[in-house]
Amino acid sequence: MSEEPHADPVTGTPAGQALRDRTVIESVRASLSLLTKRDRRLFRLASLAQMSLSVLDLAGIALIGAIGAVAVSGIDPNALPGPLDQWKDRFGLSALTASQLIGLLATTAVFLLLLKTVLSALITRRMLYFLANRQADVSARMARTILSRQLLEVQRWSTAEVLYALTGGVSAAITSLLAAALIIVTESFLFIVIGVGLLIVDPILTIVAALFFALVVYFLQIWLGRASAKNSTIQANRGMSTITTVSEALTTYRETTVLHRRDFYVDRFDRLARESANAGATNSFLAEIPKYVLESALVLGGFTLAIVQFLTKDLAAAAATVGLFLAAGFRIIPALLRLQGAGITIRSAAASARKTYELAFWFQLRDGSGERGNRISKKQALAVKERIAAGHGDFFAHVEVSGVSVTYPGADRPAVIDANVSVSLGKSLALVGSTGAGKSTLADVILGVVDPDSGSVTISGVSPREAVSTWPGAVAYIPQTVGLTEGTIRENVALGLPDLSIEDSMVWQALERAHLADFLRDTREGLDTIVGERGVRLSGGQRQRLGIARALYTRPRLLVLDEATSALDAETEQAITETLRELEGQVTTITIAHRLATIRFADQVVFMRHGVIESRGTFEEVRASTPDFERQAHLLGL
Repeated sequence: MSEEPHADPVTGTPAGQALRDRTVIESVRASLSLLTKRDRRLFRLASLAQMSLSVLDLAGIALIGAIGAVAVSGIDPNALPGPLDQWKDRFGLSALTASQLIGLLATTAVFLLLLKTVLSALITRRMLYFLANRQADVSARMARTILSRQLLEVQRWSTAEVLYALTGGVSAAITSLLAAALIIVTESFLFIVIGVGLLIVDPILTIVAALFFALVVYFLQIWLGRASAKNSTIQANRGMSTITTVSEALTTYRETTVLHRRDFYVDRFDRLARESANAGATNSFLAEIPKYVLESALVLGGFTLAIVQFLTKDLAAAAATVGLFLAAGFRIIPALLRLQGAGITIRSAAASARKTYELAFWFQLRDGSGERGNRISKKQALAVKERIAAGHGDFFAHVEVSGVSVTYPGADRPAVIDANVSVSLGKSLALVGSTGAGKSTLADVILGVVDPDSGSVTISGVSPREAVSTWPGAVAYIPQTVGLTEGTIRENVALGLPDLSIEDSMVWQALERAHLADFLRDTREGLDTIVGERGVRLSGGQRQRLGIARALYTRPRLLVLDEATSALDAETEQAITETLRELEGQVTTITIAHRLATIRFADQVVFMRHGVIESRGTFEEVRASTPDFERQAHLLGL
């Protein structure tokens, strides 16, 4: 279980370093790598469509330049440039007066420029919806990929990091960054098209103007890009810290209230919110700076151009050149603003998407990989219900653990060492030992949520993951602390199952066995009772019983319990214990126990210390062979 991150597929360097050193181009490539091949192809086609519209801009600008020359010819009929005169003859416009020709040219220019704007807006709108849908797709595929990995990989990241990466980070990587990349590509092509046209008219003037604006844009990009990326990093970090702060405040609400320390979280939240807001305001102001700078550059450049042209050329040529370059300038400056803004957006979005890139590369979600989720069909939903009702058919709840060893990343010693355990169909196994003995780790390996460094585990002859995918619901788990969703009792008992798969009579049966049915029948809502976020509307014992009902709902053949009755009163615990004993012979059970009374009649007891199985046998056999276990049993009066 290596702690080293996967290499960045874009740069080939370790993920952390690559994310710090990532260039604009690499950021775009990283975002594109999250898309499927088909989606990348569609993105490129949209870019080509936008780029092709630049031809309309060039035609409109050329016509505006011609208007200046025709206007001068109204004063001096001989001033019309030869190429334009030939153009009039070719299209049969020689009979038109100067004013009529100006009107025709102006109308055509306006039509072409408006057409370009309308078509560009339509393509942009379509592209934004496309990217929004891709954002949702990438988020779903990332979530599916992360949740399919073993527990140790998932626990490498905090809840706040994963939540941000799947929401704000993906939004920055797909919608913000790729939309900005599209702007850069199309506007850059526009500059090329217009630049080629202007080079034909006046190469020297075109080169001088290009260098002038390139220097302005370059220095703006360097300064604003760095400042924007810095502020976006602050926003992203503060966003994740804010999520963590709120979660901690709600989790420790009782303790902070009693200790009168609630202001600690309020003050932290206030500080984080202010820092994030200030960083956002700074970025908003930075986005406005290019507009003022480039507008000033256009005014200064246009004034200088007019003076030079009218002093060095004849009236018609000067008018045509000034008109052409000013028309080009009025089309290029907005494009430069969009280009500048897009460059800043990419730097900013890349900083915001850093955690998304990191998680995607760590979990190997690249080149559009990752299973695409499909909604469960009505037929599949009914099949799930039938499978549960049928009792999982050919599933054979025999567990075989062979030579399993596990070492957690960064740990000094293994959590489990060469464990060998066999549990036959319908038998019960209890894992006992002090805290840190390796009981929960061994149970996690059996459940398939942790992969062993060596050794193997089979359930019904296959790996745990294959078992749960082949026979969904045949294996169930009851944790010590039950995690509940913010939904109804029905939804929590049938966790994750579609509505068509839920049978209310089976839900009530599971609640009966968990001794929670009477409480719910006394309430008006029944199965529709809302449990609240993390089950806040239920007592600790009720949450525990709801977790037991959830495990029993699918009628499992293998049941793993982690101190599942610890939050229950003595009477309810006894009733639940009797319910579980009724399953003996039908259901294989593996119990992690601290309260020895609950496993006194287990078929096999395994005592662990420092990851090693020291003894095994019946309760009395382990008691006789293990002084520590005997001492615990004696203290409990057993």
